[in-house]
Amino acid sequence: MENVTISEDALQSILSGCPVLESLELKNTFGTARLCISSQTIKSICFCTGWRKESVLLQELVIADAPCLERLLPLGPQFGPATIRVISAPKLKILGVLSKDISELHFGTTFFQKMIAVSLTTKMHSVRILVLEPAGPYLDIVVNFLKCFPCLERLYVNFQSETGMDNSWKYDPLDPIECLELHLKEVVLKNYDGTRPSIDFAKFFILNAKVLKEMKIKLPYHRMKNWFPKQHRLLRTENRASRDARIELTCCISENLTDNMHTHDLSIADPFEMPSKGCFRCS
Repeated sequence: MENVTISEDALQSILSGCPVLESLELKNTFGTARLCISSQTIKSICFCTGWRKESVLLQELVIADAPCLERLLPLGPQFGPATIRVISAPKLKILGVLSKDISELHFGTTFFQKMIAVSLTTKMHSVRILVLEPAGPYLDIVVNFLKCFPCLERLYVNFQSETGMDNSWKYDPLDPIECLELHLKEVVLKNYDGTRPSIDFAKFFILNAKVLKEMKIKLPYHRMKNWFPKQHRLLRTENRASRDARIELTCCISENLTDNMHTHDLSIADPFEMPSKGCFRCS
């Protein structure tokens, strides 16, 4: 649905009237501050509410009962909803983009406030792909998401550099993180700037992800060839925890994780996996 004004009752009427509906894409939706979705068939929910002057904007999205839901994709969190509550979605597999623009994020009794973990009592073992756009990014914030999703296999992080970050976070083997030990196979870092905080962030995964197969580190600008060997040394790629891991640094144009227009296509296993646009100077 695009550019519509809709009430919660109207949306529920649409869902109940479409008993085989699998994909719901909401764009520029106005007219209600809260949507509560219950559907026995829906597999994908994608939304970007947009902004319009003097309109009622979506403030809260509740996934009350969605037993088949596999994808929950808030692609424009800066425009809302400010609160997302997932009460029942036992098959949820792909989640993102999550950012600090989401003021409250609830998964059962687990609660994040502006991406900071307040309570981590519920773990969602079904989630395999997670997309984060944290400020910084601060490593401790991302680590708490890893704890919430212990079976995570693929992690996307979009860098938004801030000064004063401290990412010298040490992994405690006596308090292991399940996905780092057993499941996390791919990490994609976008708009990586090569500063000390970003190096420490990437190095944490290189040194601690035991089954990592691939890490893609993408720069938002061109770098000379002699920059890359030094960066590999700083990242300590020779000491990687997974000897099979391929660590790839490439320069390309600045990318947005929401650029892919096929997020609603259920035939695409990972809607955030996009070919790099490449660096015109390197090519």
